[in-house]
Amino acid sequence: MTATEMTATGLPDGPYTARLLPPGSLPGSRDFAGLDHPGLVWDDARWLRFTARTDLHEVHCLEVLEGGRVVALATLLLTREAGGLLFYDAPRLAGTASPMAEPALLDPADRERWDELTAALPEGRPDHYPSLALATFGNHHGVVHAPGRSPRQRQAVMAALPALLQRAAAGLGCRSTALLYVGEPDADAVDAAAGRAGYRAALLGAEAVHHLDAEDWEEYVAGLSSRRRRGLRKEVGAYEQAGFRTVATSGPAAVDDEVIALQVAHRAKYGLPGGHERVRRDFEALREDIGASCVVLGAVRDGRTLGFALYLRAGDSLFLRTVGFAPEAAGCYLALTYHETARWALDNGIRRIHYGLATYEAKAQRGCALRPRWGWFAFHGPDAGTYHDVLDLQSRSVERRLELAGSPAAPVPSRIPSPSSHSGAPR
Repeated sequence: MTATEMTATGLPDGPYTARLLPPGSLPGSRDFAGLDHPGLVWDDARWLRFTARTDLHEVHCLEVLEGGRVVALATLLLTREAGGLLFYDAPRLAGTASPMAEPALLDPADRERWDELTAALPEGRPDHYPSLALATFGNHHGVVHAPGRSPRQRQAVMAALPALLQRAAAGLGCRSTALLYVGEPDADAVDAAAGRAGYRAALLGAEAVHHLDAEDWEEYVAGLSSRRRRGLRKEVGAYEQAGFRTVATSGPAAVDDEVIALQVAHRAKYGLPGGHERVRRDFEALREDIGASCVVLGAVRDGRTLGFALYLRAGDSLFLRTVGFAPEAAGCYLALTYHETARWALDNGIRRIHYGLATYEAKAQRGCALRPRWGWFAFHGPDAGTYHDVLDLQSRSVERRLELAGSPAAPVPSRIPSPSSHSGAPR
């Protein structure tokens, strides 16, 4: 299979062309300098290799060219049939109650409408596969820009992607398309272009980022509000009184059998897919491809690790990848994941901790800023209108969640209600 070329015209700084690379053709940092990014783990050639090892999606790379020069690289996840990872499987993501769809938060009329619409969606969503999503694991849009590009140039590339993605999807025989996890300052530019190309916008959530401005732990604690300081002392005090201490391990050896076993148990507890063999494969791939960046903070008692938080370090930032806790470690999550992590981070030159999406109230209460992340979806089957109406309600539910967390998301232009709209009308 050879690379396929596409063109997008009529764009802000266009035209742009795009080249779809065949599966298994993964550029490295020598091929594209943007993949050697010291501060963002998702912009790393090693992360691209890790993502490509999945057996749940088919991974492609889309090169975006301007004047014959590659100016950006995007990761595409092709899902052949229902069963991919939910957060990157567009037909299932639309209409499945999850952290990105909370129907219980809708007004009664909207909740009734949600139930009607989702009941009408067919089992397995067969009319909308194969499906193509522009995203990378980690709930990031996965677009890597060439070094030296100005903010305006980067936004122009992002605005070109909805049309280029549609062309790539058509070439791959896909029946649905999604561009996922875009934040500011790119979201407005993407929204206008996506609307012209027939996509529907939905708020997917918000990335929680904890900025650490103190020089050490004592200064950090002293700088908290009295309410947050009381909460920290209560949670850390309970953790220590229960006999736990925090042990940090870095590098490939940090991802060991204890960590794998805790992750298997954690996933089983919350009904998440993947038994021991799948978790082991995922962790072995992580260890082999990006193990040098792994940091595991373990909650240890009597010589046993009973809980862990696995981070990926990039420059002065930590990115939370996953956690796992044994039943005996109930109550350790908050102390380890927020307070003990902040303590370790301050001792090791970390200035930002990226916690990802969901559990917004807990994160906001512990000092995280919530940064909205948007997605755009295009469905082409006979029931496309049903999917788009579901996405409208889905977005409202997540908008409500962020309002309740005290961090409402400014809507993208296509989500601004018209003066005549009301709670039950599509926006």
